[in-house]
Amino acid sequence: MFAIRTVLPRGKQFAAALGNATRQIHLSHSCRYFAGSQVQALQKQQQQLQQQQKVQSRWLSGKSSKSESEDALQRIYYGTLAPRMKLVKFFSLSTSLAGIAAQPILLEQGMKIGGTGMAVFLCSVGGFFTFVTPLLLHFITKKYVTEVHYNPKTEEYTATTISLLLMKVKTTFRPSDVVVPEVPGMFTSFLVNKRPLFVDPALFDDPEHYVKIMGYDKPIDFKLDLSSREAKPTKSKEQQ
Repeated sequence: MFAIRTVLPRGKQFAAALGNATRQIHLSHSCRYFAGSQVQALQKQQQQLQQQQKVQSRWLSGKSSKSESEDALQRIYYGTLAPRMKLVKFFSLSTSLAGIAAQPILLEQGMKIGGTGMAVFLCSVGGFFTFVTPLLLHFITKKYVTEVHYNPKTEEYTATTISLLLMKVKTTFRPSDVVVPEVPGMFTSFLVNKRPLFVDPALFDDPEHYVKIMGYDKPIDFKLDLSSREAKPTKSKEQQ
């Protein structure tokens, strides 16, 4: 009995020690799991930050390149008729839209007044002012250059014109791409890739750019066909 009494407290102590050990093991496992999850979360956050930084760097580089290219351009020409031309085109387009909206009313009123003939006459007159006027204005003003920018890095010029819907149309060219017609057409100063453009020489900030574009800085070609003249004496000598 005494041996059993002495063993029992030792067993209790052993059981308590085992319980403490198991608790410590569970706590260590939980701590390791918690630490591992934190490490994974930190790694994911770092990856997301790196991706965001890459995207931001690409966007900033693209924006900086665009801003640098835009800053590199120097405006050397501005057409004084550009604001008035825009207003006239805007008024013409607005009247064209109003004419399209008024076509059903004209057709109805024409049928009431004079039948089919009057309706056709009114619709044809309204259609003429609705469609022909803006097209005619665009045909006249599509060659007019509103702005010319110069890029000294690439030595390229960018001419800006206005489209039918008041959108800017940019044409990039070099002096080597310019062709000056022998007989200039109506509202045509030079051709760029077979596209006629009209500029006013007095509106250039620096006349040297106009001289360079038109090719006046090159040697004058009098277009004397000397080869044909040399060939004629040789033929006469052979006949003799």
